[in-house]
Amino acid sequence: MPQPRIAPLTKPHLIMLAAAGMGAVAPATQAKAMTDREQLRILLGQVKRLRARMDEKDRDEQKRRQEAAAAPPEPKIAKAAATPGFDKFSYKGIEIIPGGFLALESVWRSAWLGADVATPYNAIPYGFATTGRTDEFHFSARASRPALLVRGDLDPATHIQGYFESDFLGAGQTANSNQSNSYNFRVRQLYANVDRDDLGLHVMAGQAWSLATMNSVGIRPDTSLQPPTIDHNYMPGYVWGRTPGVRVTKDFGKEFWFAFAAEGAATTFAVPGPVLANSPFGPMSVALPNNLGIVAPALLAPAGQGGTFDVNDTYAFNRLPDLTAKAAWDAPVADRVVHLEAFGLAREMTDRVYFGNHRTWDGGFGAGAVVPVIPKLLDFQISGMMGRGVGRYGASQIADATYTLTGALQPIHQRSILIGATLHPTPQTDVFAFAGGDFASKNPQFASIGGTLYAGGYGNPLYNNIGCRLENPVSQLSPGVASAVALSALGNPLLGCSGQTKDLRQITGGVWHNLYQGHAGKIRLGLQFSHTIRNGFVGLGGAPRGTENTVLTSLRYFPF
Repeated sequence: MPQPRIAPLTKPHLIMLAAAGMGAVAPATQAKAMTDREQLRILLGQVKRLRARMDEKDRDEQKRRQEAAAAPPEPKIAKAAATPGFDKFSYKGIEIIPGGFLALESVWRSAWLGADVATPYNAIPYGFATTGRTDEFHFSARASRPALLVRGDLDPATHIQGYFESDFLGAGQTANSNQSNSYNFRVRQLYANVDRDDLGLHVMAGQAWSLATMNSVGIRPDTSLQPPTIDHNYMPGYVWGRTPGVRVTKDFGKEFWFAFAAEGAATTFAVPGPVLANSPFGPMSVALPNNLGIVAPALLAPAGQGGTFDVNDTYAFNRLPDLTAKAAWDAPVADRVVHLEAFGLAREMTDRVYFGNHRTWDGGFGAGAVVPVIPKLLDFQISGMMGRGVGRYGASQIADATYTLTGALQPIHQRSILIGATLHPTPQTDVFAFAGGDFASKNPQFASIGGTLYAGGYGNPLYNNIGCRLENPVSQLSPGVASAVALSALGNPLLGCSGQTKDLRQITGGVWHNLYQGHAGKIRLGLQFSHTIRNGFVGLGGAPRGTENTVLTSLRYFPF
């Protein structure tokens, strides 16, 4: 009798068949009369039922997977936080990366400035300042810097990231160091950036380092380059700003970069200095001849009530953003990449006098280079800027402009230069040495009206500097800076000190070392020394000079 054909059985089927057969052994031996054909028919029926159950289970599993794929992903925060080596977590497809550091820093200065770990270089005192004849020391934790980076992919070619960074180096009108150290939590950076890979296009909006600030590579907002100083005003010669604005960048193969930015504007002013009431040159008066009906221009005004600006501060009459364009080239040279860049800056400044507005367009240009002299061992950098009305971009904060004898704006020509090198003797240690300076050009004004000589402008040699070297208690009215109005009001030429800044120069050096770096983060220790000189323009009585030696330390813990 021909045997029936049986479909091939897989390994799982054979296992189940064996299990089913074991259950059928006892009945089979008891019913010996049952033919082999009947036993086979029973077994095949059991296999058929088991196969149907397995197919149904497979269909259920496939349906469950499809439903899971269609549903939004569940948050993975708790799971990721428990993962060894975790340095970021995700939520709904967005990566969230915490950053920043906790810091305890200190500063000692040879001349008292009343400043935290950010030095106001243009306030370094001359000899007349009582406060400048003693030193100062401060501890500070205000440089601690929480940060957060979020990023995600809009599609395979489009990426977005947002960055937030802050510290506590802001001070409101009620801030003090007496007991509670109630200083402000301030925004350093807060921006969003979109990158389009296939177009080489990048768009940034928010508050970030100005486009005029040096980059280490390309022109992305997250590659800005600062000197490795502990001082949070960096150093004279460094060109920088952190302002709100919008930037559009185009790259060509991540080698050539072009960018344009519109950024928040402001203008700083220098008032004319004091003069001698009677001098060898005849009767003299400072700046505007009020007896002819000429009034001082309106340069600044207090903020309006309810506008969320501080009503105790004053603001310039800027009506347009500063406009900056930059080009950069990451040039491959042998086994390294040299970063070269250049930028141009245009800005409008405004004052008001005689019931009308005076406006002027000014600006400047700058360039820089970052060169790995010996890759991973020695880096060299140089950068600079020159132009008119660009003082707000220099770390020294020399004024952008003053005004003429008619009240019109008079921009000040300035130059900045920074040069330095950083050595990496070990993977845990950086040693740096830098030199830099900000320089202003004089732009004096003279006019003889009714037998009286009027002196104005910036750096006028007829300004009174006789009292710049003589300590006097009047200086306490404005610690560290000459109070021209108060000194002139006393009518004593020995108290006069115009002291308008000609240049600020600094040499500095220091070291950073990682005391620990591992799964618990990083502990970094820093030490810096700087020597800064502030020179004033020559006036009647000579040229004033102030010096400042500074020692700073920093202990920072990077937990992320």
